[in-house]
Amino acid sequence: MLKKNKREKILKAAISAFAQKGYHDTSISKIINKAGIARGTFYLYFENKRQIFDSILENLIVEIDRCIKKIEIGKERQNPLEQLKDNLRRIFTLFVENPELSRILLRHAAGLDKESDQKITEFYNNIADKIEDALKLGIKMELIRDCNPRITSFLILGSIKELIEHVTLTMKNKSDINPVIDEILNFGLHGLKNPGLSSLFLQ
Repeated sequence: MLKKNKREKILKAAISAFAQKGYHDTSISKIINKAGIARGTFYLYFENKRQIFDSILENLIVEIDRCIKKIEIGKERQNPLEQLKDNLRRIFTLFVENPELSRILLRHAAGLDKESDQKITEFYNNIADKIEDALKLGIKMELIRDCNPRITSFLILGSIKELIEHVTLTMKNKSDINPVIDEILNFGLHGLKNPGLSSLFLQ
C-alpha cells in the first residue's frame, strides 16, 4: 500500500473513532484496530493522538475555507444573492457528505485546551470576517439595511452552525439541502433587506 493511502486509512479510522467517542474516550488502540494496522505503523505517520486529531481538524478547516468564495460584483459576476447561495450550498454539501467530520467539529473540537479553543475561535472569526465583508458590500449596494455588520455576522454564523448540526446529525432526509438554504436566505433577507427595495429584487 502506498504511504499516502496508508496515511489516509489511518485518518479515516481516526475520524470514525473520534466522531463516535470524542477525543478523550478515543485511544490510539481504537484507531489502529479500526484501521487494521500495527501500532508501529501508526507512529510512522503521527506522533500521538493529539497530532492526528489536529490534522483532521486543520484539513476540515481548509476545506471549509475553500467553500467560501468572496462575494464580488461586476458585469461578469453572478448576482450577489446567487453567489451567497453557492457558498451555502458548498458548505452544506461538505458537511452532509461528511457527517462524522461535522460531529467532530461541532461537538468534540471545543474545550480540549486553550490551544484548541484558540484555533476554533480563529476559525469562526475568519468565517465571521467573510460574512461581515459580504454584509458591508450589501450595505454599500443598498441591498440590505444599515446594521452593525460585526454583530450581524455572528448572528448569521450561529444560525448556520445550528442548521448544519440539525441537517447533518439529526435530519433524516438529507437528499435535498436546497430548501434549507432557501429558508436561511429568506429568514436573513427579510430581516436585513433595505426597506426601500422591492422584495421581488431579492428573490
